[in-house]
Amino acid sequence: MTTQTETLDLSSEAFLREPHAAYKQGREQCPVYRVPDQNVVMVFGYDEVLEALMKPKIFSSKNEESILGASVYNPKCQEIYEKGWPQVPTLLTNDPPSHTRFKKLVNQAFTRDRVAGMQDHIEEMADSLIDAFIDKGECQFIDQFANPLPCQVIAEQLGFCEQDIAKVKVWSDAFIDLIGTEMTSEEQVERATRVVEFQHYMKQCLDERRTQPRKDVLTDLVNARVDDETPLNEAELLNVAQALLVAANTTTSHMLSGGLLTLIDNPEQYAKVRDNPALIPNMVEELLRFQTPTQGMWRRTSEDTELGGVTIEKGTMLMLLFTSANRDDKYFTNPDHFEVDRDFSTAHVAFSRGVHTCIGMMLARQELVCAFRQIFKRLDNIRLSENSPRPQYEANLIFRGLDQLNITFTTR
Repeated sequence: MTTQTETLDLSSEAFLREPHAAYKQGREQCPVYRVPDQNVVMVFGYDEVLEALMKPKIFSSKNEESILGASVYNPKCQEIYEKGWPQVPTLLTNDPPSHTRFKKLVNQAFTRDRVAGMQDHIEEMADSLIDAFIDKGECQFIDQFANPLPCQVIAEQLGFCEQDIAKVKVWSDAFIDLIGTEMTSEEQVERATRVVEFQHYMKQCLDERRTQPRKDVLTDLVNARVDDETPLNEAELLNVAQALLVAANTTTSHMLSGGLLTLIDNPEQYAKVRDNPALIPNMVEELLRFQTPTQGMWRRTSEDTELGGVTIEKGTMLMLLFTSANRDDKYFTNPDHFEVDRDFSTAHVAFSRGVHTCIGMMLARQELVCAFRQIFKRLDNIRLSENSPRPQYEANLIFRGLDQLNITFTTR
């Protein structure tokens, strides 16, 4: 570990909106950084992040705050949560060997063949959304494309009625606000209410799938059976559905909007893909590295240990910063440059790594490739609207996403 020479302000709004300068400082000065006066360590370097990810027994994911944030300490929120089902550890907040059971069962729903078979339908959804605004030559891209596309995809797979698809965004935002945003007690109560609303809605969907199975992820989750593993019970199914709601919706939405802004900001790279659409899959990997919509995840040490030469006591909270690791110049040449034809000899960690590799990564990749394929096929000369302010990233430690993205374009 390099000597810590300067305190990093990791709670300011400026940092939360644009963290890359602080991340670079962290990698160069203290890749494993102990936050002053807190039992918290921020991990900036690729090597150190990867090491922690590959040692789940020591760097544990078991942490209720990872799901509900500080609301777990709010008595009013607790009263609301008691009206729903408990937040049992399944995927996100669990460790092997218990985690292994859930991953086996959930993998029954997210097979490669299932995701590959969704390509045509996702492209049809993307085309339908583009149809609604293409003749105007402009749109608010987040509201009219980046949000509704992944919402529609995951809503179908989780059994939402068509008229309830709009609730996907409302409920997903509630979970995200709880784990990544500073809120008043009243705001926490509002989000907690939405969490329980989601649980009761999903309970109805689960009951329907038991009597009226469909060809969707929810039916497969209800019926998942592997070897001698116990099938998922009610609370476990709800927790898995909750994780999928966020992972398959918000992060993909952020990648679509942040990805398009990145292309607008890099016209020479945009031109490369426009002229050679075969680059789109690799471009998506570079966007995942460059944007990394999930900035990091919390871990808690289960024993005294060491990381990057730093002694870390049992019970310490660590934030493993994927966004920072993905710009580590030890592994990525010119990491602050966006290159659609980058050679990925080193894999990015946008989907985490090891036992906690994102279960929905195949679906996310499929959605991103399909969406950008249709965008490049139908739109051209995409640029920011002249009369709109420069888009900003929202102030959130966990998720990195734009507040708005107004664009103009021509029809290709």
